[in-house]
Amino acid sequence: MKNIRFFILFFLIFGIFAAGCFAQLEMIEDSEKGVLSIKDGTTMVLSYRFGDQLPNGIASEQIRACYIHPLYALDGRVLTADFPKDHPHHHGVFWTWPVVKTRGRDTQTWHPVSPSLRQYFVRWLKREVQDNLAVLCVESVWKLDEREVVAREIVTLQVHPVDGPGRALDVEIKLQAVGGPLMLAGAPDQDKGYGGLCLRGADVLTGAHLTTNEGKLEKDSTDVPFRWADVSTPEVGVAIFVSPQHPAFPPTWLIRNSYAGILNVSWPGLKSKTLEANEAVTLTYRIYVHRGDVSQGRVHQAYRRYLSEFNR
Repeated sequence: MKNIRFFILFFLIFGIFAAGCFAQLEMIEDSEKGVLSIKDGTTMVLSYRFGDQLPNGIASEQIRACYIHPLYALDGRVLTADFPKDHPHHHGVFWTWPVVKTRGRDTQTWHPVSPSLRQYFVRWLKREVQDNLAVLCVESVWKLDEREVVAREIVTLQVHPVDGPGRALDVEIKLQAVGGPLMLAGAPDQDKGYGGLCLRGADVLTGAHLTTNEGKLEKDSTDVPFRWADVSTPEVGVAIFVSPQHPAFPPTWLIRNSYAGILNVSWPGLKSKTLEANEAVTLTYRIYVHRGDVSQGRVHQAYRRYLSEFNR
Protein backbone atom coordinates (compact mmCIF):
# COMPACT_ATOMS: atom_id res chain seq x y z
CA MET A 1 0.00 0.00 0.00
CA LYS A 2 2.82 2.38 0.87
CA ASN A 3 4.50 1.60 -2.44
CA ILE A 4 1.31 2.40 -4.33
CA ARG A 5 0.95 5.73 -2.53
CA PHE A 6 4.60 6.50 -3.28
CA PHE A 7 4.20 5.85 -7.00
CA ILE A 8 0.98 7.86 -7.18
CA LEU A 9 2.69 10.80 -5.47
CA PHE A 10 5.76 10.42 -7.68
CA PHE A 11 3.74 10.56 -10.90
CA LEU A 12 1.69 13.51 -9.68
CA ILE A 13 4.83 15.49 -8.91
CA PHE A 14 6.48 14.37 -12.15
CA GLY A 15 3.39 15.39 -14.12
CA ILE A 16 3.37 18.88 -12.61
CA PHE A 17 7.12 19.23 -13.23
CA ALA A 18 6.86 17.95 -16.79
CA ALA A 19 3.98 20.27 -17.59
CA GLY A 20 6.13 23.22 -16.57
CA CYS A 21 9.20 22.00 -18.43
CA PHE A 22 7.38 21.18 -21.65
CA ALA A 23 5.04 24.18 -21.76
CA GLN A 24 4.53 25.10 -25.40
CA LEU A 25 4.59 28.51 -27.01
CA GLU A 26 1.30 29.44 -28.63
CA MET A 27 -0.25 32.38 -30.46
CA ILE A 28 -3.62 33.91 -29.62
CA GLU A 29 -5.24 36.54 -31.86
CA ASP A 30 -7.83 39.11 -30.85
CA SER A 31 -8.86 40.46 -34.26
CA GLU A 32 -11.28 42.98 -32.76
CA LYS A 33 -8.52 44.65 -30.74
CA GLY A 34 -5.87 44.10 -33.42
CA VAL A 35 -3.59 42.20 -31.06
CA LEU A 36 -1.71 38.93 -31.49
CA SER A 37 -0.23 37.57 -28.25
CA ILE A 38 2.35 34.87 -27.61
CA LYS A 39 2.16 32.73 -24.47
CA ASP A 40 4.48 30.16 -22.97
CA GLY A 41 2.18 27.80 -21.10
CA THR A 42 0.28 30.07 -18.71
CA THR A 43 2.83 32.90 -18.91
CA MET A 44 2.43 35.80 -21.33
CA VAL A 45 5.52 36.61 -23.42
CA LEU A 46 4.48 39.56 -25.59
CA SER A 47 1.71 41.11 -27.63
CA TYR A 48 2.16 42.46 -31.17
CA ARG A 49 -0.34 45.24 -31.91
CA PHE A 50 -1.06 45.03 -35.62
CA GLY A 51 -4.31 47.01 -35.56
CA ASP A 52 -4.74 50.71 -34.91
CA GLN A 53 -4.53 51.55 -31.19
CA LEU A 54 -6.14 54.62 -29.62
CA PRO A 55 -7.43 54.40 -26.02
CA ASN A 56 -10.30 56.59 -24.86
CA GLY A 57 -9.19 60.08 -23.91
CA ILE A 58 -6.07 60.08 -26.10
CA ALA A 59 -5.71 62.67 -28.88
CA SER A 60 -6.57 61.20 -32.29
CA GLU A 61 -3.18 62.09 -33.80
CA GLN A 62 -1.55 59.59 -31.42
CA ILE A 63 -3.13 56.61 -33.21
CA ARG A 64 -0.57 53.88 -33.93
CA ALA A 65 -0.06 50.28 -35.05
CA CYS A 66 2.65 47.69 -35.71
CA TYR A 67 4.60 47.47 -32.45
CA ILE A 68 5.18 45.23 -29.42
CA HIS A 69 3.37 45.90 -26.14
CA PRO A 70 3.35 44.58 -23.56
CA LEU A 71 6.69 42.83 -23.35
CA TYR A 72 6.57 40.67 -20.23
CA ALA A 73 9.21 39.64 -17.71
CA LEU A 74 9.69 35.94 -17.03
CA ASP A 75 7.54 36.29 -13.91
CA GLY A 76 4.73 37.93 -15.88
CA ARG A 77 5.37 41.54 -14.92
CA VAL A 78 4.88 44.13 -17.68
CA LEU A 79 8.20 45.65 -18.81
CA THR A 80 6.98 48.23 -21.34
CA ALA A 81 4.74 51.30 -21.35
CA ASP A 82 2.28 52.52 -23.99
CA PHE A 83 0.87 56.06 -24.22
CA PRO A 84 2.78 57.21 -21.08
CA LYS A 85 1.79 60.70 -19.89
CA ASP A 86 5.33 62.09 -20.07
CA HIS A 87 5.91 60.94 -23.68
CA PRO A 88 2.60 59.76 -25.19
CA HIS A 89 4.28 58.95 -28.52
CA HIS A 90 6.37 56.21 -26.84
CA HIS A 91 4.88 52.76 -27.36
CA GLY A 92 6.40 49.58 -25.98
CA VAL A 93 9.05 48.20 -28.34
CA PHE A 94 8.80 50.29 -31.50
CA TRP A 95 10.88 51.41 -34.49
CA THR A 96 10.31 54.98 -35.65
CA TRP A 97 12.40 57.97 -36.77
CA PRO A 98 12.22 61.67 -35.80
CA VAL A 99 13.60 62.91 -39.12
CA VAL A 100 12.17 61.55 -42.39
CA LYS A 101 12.19 63.12 -45.83
CA THR A 102 10.10 61.57 -48.61
CA ARG A 103 8.47 62.91 -51.77
CA GLY A 104 10.35 66.14 -51.10
CA ARG A 105 8.53 66.67 -47.79
CA ASP A 106 9.87 66.77 -44.24
CA THR A 107 8.00 64.57 -41.77
CA GLN A 108 8.65 61.85 -39.18
CA THR A 109 7.25 58.69 -37.62
CA TRP A 110 8.53 59.40 -34.08
CA HIS A 111 6.03 62.18 -33.25
CA PRO A 112 2.64 62.70 -34.92
CA VAL A 113 3.11 65.68 -37.28
CA SER A 114 1.77 67.09 -40.53
CA PRO A 115 2.18 65.68 -43.12
CA SER A 116 1.36 62.49 -41.24
CA LEU A 117 3.46 59.37 -41.75
CA ARG A 118 2.88 56.14 -39.90
CA GLN A 119 2.77 52.34 -40.13
CA TYR A 120 -0.20 50.35 -41.41
CA PHE A 121 -0.62 46.58 -41.18
CA VAL A 122 -0.90 44.75 -44.52
CA ARG A 123 -0.75 41.00 -43.91
CA TRP A 124 0.80 38.12 -42.03
CA LEU A 125 3.59 36.40 -43.93
CA LYS A 126 4.18 33.70 -41.32
CA ARG A 127 2.62 32.64 -38.04
CA GLU A 128 3.85 29.34 -36.73
CA VAL A 129 5.20 27.47 -33.72
CA GLN A 130 7.65 24.71 -34.56
CA ASP A 131 10.11 22.92 -32.29
CA ASN A 132 9.01 25.30 -29.51
CA LEU A 133 10.11 28.34 -31.53
CA ALA A 134 7.37 30.90 -32.29
CA VAL A 135 7.90 32.79 -35.55
CA LEU A 136 5.84 35.81 -36.52
CA CYS A 137 6.50 37.61 -39.81
CA VAL A 138 4.42 40.64 -40.79
CA GLU A 139 4.29 43.05 -43.72
CA SER A 140 3.44 46.68 -43.05
CA VAL A 141 3.69 49.90 -45.04
CA TRP A 142 4.34 53.56 -44.28
CA LYS A 143 1.66 55.86 -45.67
CA LEU A 144 2.13 59.59 -46.21
CA ASP A 145 -1.02 61.57 -45.37
CA GLU A 146 -2.79 58.21 -44.90
CA ARG A 147 -2.73 57.60 -48.65
CA GLU A 148 0.59 57.21 -50.46
CA VAL A 149 2.83 54.22 -49.66
CA VAL A 150 6.42 55.44 -49.34
CA ALA A 151 8.02 52.49 -47.53
CA ARG A 152 7.46 48.81 -46.85
CA GLU A 153 8.69 46.95 -43.80
CA ILE A 154 8.95 43.22 -43.21
CA VAL A 155 9.35 42.47 -39.51
CA THR A 156 10.23 39.00 -38.28
CA LEU A 157 9.98 38.07 -34.60
CA GLN A 158 11.37 34.80 -33.27
CA VAL A 159 10.44 33.94 -29.70
CA HIS A 160 12.65 31.32 -28.03
CA PRO A 161 11.76 29.26 -24.96
CA VAL A 162 13.21 30.20 -21.59
CA ASP A 163 16.84 29.11 -21.34
CA GLY A 164 18.25 29.29 -17.81
CA PRO A 165 17.77 32.82 -16.47
CA GLY A 166 16.49 34.40 -19.69
CA ARG A 167 14.47 34.34 -22.89
CA ALA A 168 15.63 35.56 -26.31
CA LEU A 169 13.42 37.44 -28.76
CA ASP A 170 15.02 37.99 -32.17
CA VAL A 171 13.87 41.04 -34.12
CA GLU A 172 14.62 41.62 -37.81
CA ILE A 173 13.36 44.79 -39.51
CA LYS A 174 13.73 44.99 -43.29
CA LEU A 175 12.83 48.50 -44.46
CA GLN A 176 12.46 49.28 -48.17
CA ALA A 177 11.84 52.61 -49.90
CA VAL A 178 8.86 52.54 -52.28
CA GLY A 179 8.34 54.84 -55.28
CA GLY A 180 11.20 57.20 -54.49
CA PRO A 181 13.99 58.04 -52.03
CA LEU A 182 13.45 57.79 -48.28
CA MET A 183 15.82 59.71 -45.98
CA LEU A 184 16.09 58.79 -42.30
CA ALA A 185 18.00 60.54 -39.53
CA GLY A 186 18.14 60.81 -35.77
CA ALA A 187 16.93 63.85 -33.87
CA PRO A 188 19.57 66.62 -34.05
CA ASP A 189 18.38 68.44 -30.91
CA GLN A 190 21.11 68.54 -28.25
CA ASP A 191 23.12 66.07 -30.38
CA LYS A 192 20.97 63.18 -29.15
CA GLY A 193 20.54 61.46 -32.50
CA TYR A 194 17.79 59.17 -31.24
CA GLY A 195 15.54 57.16 -33.57
CA GLY A 196 15.28 53.53 -34.70
CA LEU A 197 14.54 50.54 -32.46
CA CYS A 198 13.44 51.73 -29.02
CA LEU A 199 12.20 50.07 -25.83
CA ARG A 200 10.17 52.30 -23.52
CA GLY A 201 10.19 50.78 -20.07
CA ALA A 202 7.32 50.62 -17.62
CA ASP A 203 7.50 52.24 -14.18
CA VAL A 204 9.20 49.13 -12.78
CA LEU A 205 12.35 50.13 -14.72
CA THR A 206 12.49 53.79 -13.61
CA GLY A 207 15.83 54.35 -11.90
CA ALA A 208 17.00 50.81 -12.70
CA HIS A 209 20.68 50.01 -13.22
CA LEU A 210 22.11 50.72 -16.68
CA THR A 211 24.86 48.49 -18.05
CA THR A 212 26.53 48.13 -21.45
CA ASN A 213 29.29 45.97 -22.90
CA GLU A 214 31.64 48.70 -21.64
CA GLY A 215 30.41 48.37 -18.06
CA LYS A 216 27.99 50.08 -15.70
CA LEU A 217 26.65 53.54 -16.58
CA GLU A 218 26.42 56.05 -13.76
CA LYS A 219 24.07 58.36 -15.72
CA ASP A 220 22.03 58.59 -18.92
CA SER A 221 24.00 58.23 -22.14
CA THR A 222 23.52 59.71 -25.62
CA ASP A 223 25.36 59.30 -28.92
CA VAL A 224 27.88 56.74 -27.59
CA PRO A 225 28.46 53.45 -29.48
CA PHE A 226 27.77 50.14 -27.70
CA ARG A 227 27.27 46.52 -28.73
CA TRP A 228 24.54 45.96 -26.16
CA ALA A 229 22.77 47.74 -23.33
CA ASP A 230 20.73 46.54 -20.37
CA VAL A 231 18.32 48.06 -17.88
CA SER A 232 17.56 45.97 -14.81
CA THR A 233 16.55 45.85 -11.17
CA PRO A 234 17.41 43.13 -8.63
CA GLU A 235 14.22 41.34 -9.79
CA VAL A 236 13.83 41.88 -13.56
CA GLY A 237 15.85 43.08 -16.52
CA VAL A 238 15.91 43.44 -20.28
CA ALA A 239 18.78 43.95 -22.71
CA ILE A 240 19.03 44.71 -26.41
CA PHE A 241 21.86 43.04 -28.35
CA VAL A 242 22.95 44.44 -31.72
CA SER A 243 23.85 42.03 -34.49
CA PRO A 244 27.44 42.31 -35.79
CA GLN A 245 25.84 42.53 -39.26
CA HIS A 246 24.03 45.73 -38.29
CA PRO A 247 24.94 48.79 -40.42
CA ALA A 248 27.53 51.09 -38.80
CA PHE A 249 28.23 48.46 -36.12
CA PRO A 250 28.46 49.25 -33.27
CA PRO A 251 25.79 51.96 -33.46
CA THR A 252 25.28 54.82 -31.03
CA TRP A 253 22.57 54.69 -28.36
CA LEU A 254 20.20 56.75 -26.25
CA ILE A 255 20.03 55.05 -22.82
CA ARG A 256 18.05 56.41 -19.88
CA ASN A 257 16.67 55.56 -16.47
CA SER A 258 15.94 59.13 -15.31
CA TYR A 259 12.21 59.10 -16.09
CA ALA A 260 11.84 55.53 -17.41
CA GLY A 261 13.97 52.72 -18.71
CA ILE A 262 14.86 53.69 -22.29
CA LEU A 263 17.00 51.57 -24.62
CA ASN A 264 17.26 53.10 -28.10
CA VAL A 265 19.65 51.84 -30.76
CA SER A 266 20.09 55.20 -32.47
CA TRP A 267 20.53 54.26 -36.11
CA PRO A 268 21.52 56.07 -38.27
CA GLY A 269 22.14 58.51 -35.42
CA LEU A 270 23.17 62.06 -36.22
CA LYS A 271 24.17 61.04 -39.74
CA SER A 272 21.39 60.64 -42.29
CA LYS A 273 20.77 57.55 -44.41
CA THR A 274 18.96 57.74 -47.74
CA LEU A 275 17.38 54.65 -49.26
CA GLU A 276 16.87 55.03 -52.99
CA ALA A 277 13.68 53.70 -54.60
CA ASN A 278 13.39 49.93 -53.93
CA GLU A 279 16.59 49.94 -51.84
CA ALA A 280 16.29 48.13 -48.52
CA VAL A 281 18.17 48.00 -45.23
CA THR A 282 18.00 45.20 -42.66
CA LEU A 283 18.32 45.88 -38.93
CA THR A 284 18.80 42.85 -36.69
CA TYR A 285 18.63 42.64 -32.89
CA ARG A 286 18.04 40.29 -29.99
CA ILE A 287 15.95 41.38 -27.01
CA TYR A 288 16.99 39.38 -23.96
CA VAL A 289 14.51 39.32 -21.06
CA HIS A 290 16.07 37.97 -17.88
CA ARG A 291 15.69 37.45 -14.18
CA GLY A 292 17.50 39.75 -11.78
CA ASP A 293 20.40 42.04 -12.64
CA VAL A 294 23.08 41.70 -15.31
CA SER A 295 25.04 39.16 -13.27
CA GLN A 296 22.05 37.02 -12.31
CA GLY A 297 20.72 37.18 -15.87
CA ARG A 298 24.13 36.18 -17.31
CA VAL A 299 23.83 38.93 -19.89
CA HIS A 300 27.52 38.89 -20.90
CA GLN A 301 27.33 35.15 -21.59
CA ALA A 302 24.03 35.53 -23.47
CA TYR A 303 25.58 38.11 -25.79
CA ARG A 304 28.55 35.87 -26.48
CA ARG A 305 26.14 33.07 -27.41
CA TYR A 306 24.33 35.48 -29.71
CA LEU A 307 27.59 36.39 -31.47
CA SER A 308 28.50 32.74 -31.86
CA GLU A 309 25.36 32.21 -33.96
CA PHE A 310 26.85 34.43 -36.68
CA ASN A 311 30.05 32.35 -36.88
CA ARG A 312 28.45 29.01 -37.67
